[in-house]
Amino acid sequence: MNTIETIKEPENLKEVFASGYAKMFGKQWPMWVGGLLFGALNVFMFAYEKAWSVSDGVRNWGNWFLNTIEVSEMIIIEPHLFTTSILNFGIILGAMASALLSKQFQIRGAPARELIKALIGGILMGIGSVLSFGCNIGGFFSAISALSLAGVAMMAGLMIGAFIGLKLLVWEITYLSPASSHVSRKISGNQKKNQPLAGVVVLLIGIGLAFVYDELDYSIRGGFMVFGLVIGLLMQRTRFCFVRAFREPFLSGDGNAAKAVAIAVIISVVGFSVLKWSDMKDWEDIVYAGFWFGSLIGGIIFGVGMSLAGGCASGSLWRAGEGHIKLWFALVAFALSGSYFREWLVESGWIMKLGEPLFIPDLIGWKMGILSICILMLLWYLIVSWNEATRKLVVD
Repeated sequence: MNTIETIKEPENLKEVFASGYAKMFGKQWPMWVGGLLFGALNVFMFAYEKAWSVSDGVRNWGNWFLNTIEVSEMIIIEPHLFTTSILNFGIILGAMASALLSKQFQIRGAPARELIKALIGGILMGIGSVLSFGCNIGGFFSAISALSLAGVAMMAGLMIGAFIGLKLLVWEITYLSPASSHVSRKISGNQKKNQPLAGVVVLLIGIGLAFVYDELDYSIRGGFMVFGLVIGLLMQRTRFCFVRAFREPFLSGDGNAAKAVAIAVIISVVGFSVLKWSDMKDWEDIVYAGFWFGSLIGGIIFGVGMSLAGGCASGSLWRAGEGHIKLWFALVAFALSGSYFREWLVESGWIMKLGEPLFIPDLIGWKMGILSICILMLLWYLIVSWNEATRKLVVD
């Protein structure tokens, strides 16, 4: 006998709120939603001030620390005034608030081997991001959206690096004894119950800081705090992850993350191109002098690093906000290695030998430039979809 399931409509304001809250924080959002939203958000950020980046903010933390302990004497903007640093702080706060609101926040420890991998991965991400003038966000996502050929080169490097990183992880599992399970601090039912209230408090603190910046005539910085809160919340809700985008097709065949990133790039490249073509933004913006050597080699090194660490630059931030101790280790190593290596690269003069800036429309025109990136993303989308069905690219 067939039964028809009836959905009870909310009868009062309390039930309406509870129903809406459950939809927002009761379950994860589809990753493709993250692709749509992050593509649009990057365009808004570029129009607002500058495109999304992460590594220069993380490196700013390393610069500040090395100056503080008098290891270096770099001229820097203080982290509380550096826009990308503020954005990164906002991402951590936004992810923490989202995790609390969804009762998913938990201090998650890790065995010693995992922490060592996080440190090694963070060091490699710091070095790779310096060579490619950006991480998976600034060097790939925003750069390719800005029609920089360096972004295409870093995309290739990230794929190669993610594959190498995966082979290293497979080797570890095959030839080394499995690492002990993660140590997490157990949270009681009452503490879980109180997490949404704590999430509201964290969110209000972040919004309050944005208003403080505005009151101090740092309105742009306040805006970046808000962008960070939104990005952190959305990343935690959608589990949007660049590591999964580049590694998962080889690991399990799952292409959801890769397809979400492809969607984000298509939206972002169209928006960036409108802003540049209309002269609202300089054509040279985010066209770094990294093609091809710096971006390709940097992408490979970064790809290996993010695979070992278990999180890319943006992923490390929102996972740290969720309570992952391993990613805090990765962020510290990322900040210090990026700062130290950048200083050495500048002093040695090697930073001038990493490549040249190449703006794709200068080579093939605006229409073909936009079309070429969109076709590249569609091909990536189709290949990972084919691989989901056939598993031809999965590493045995």
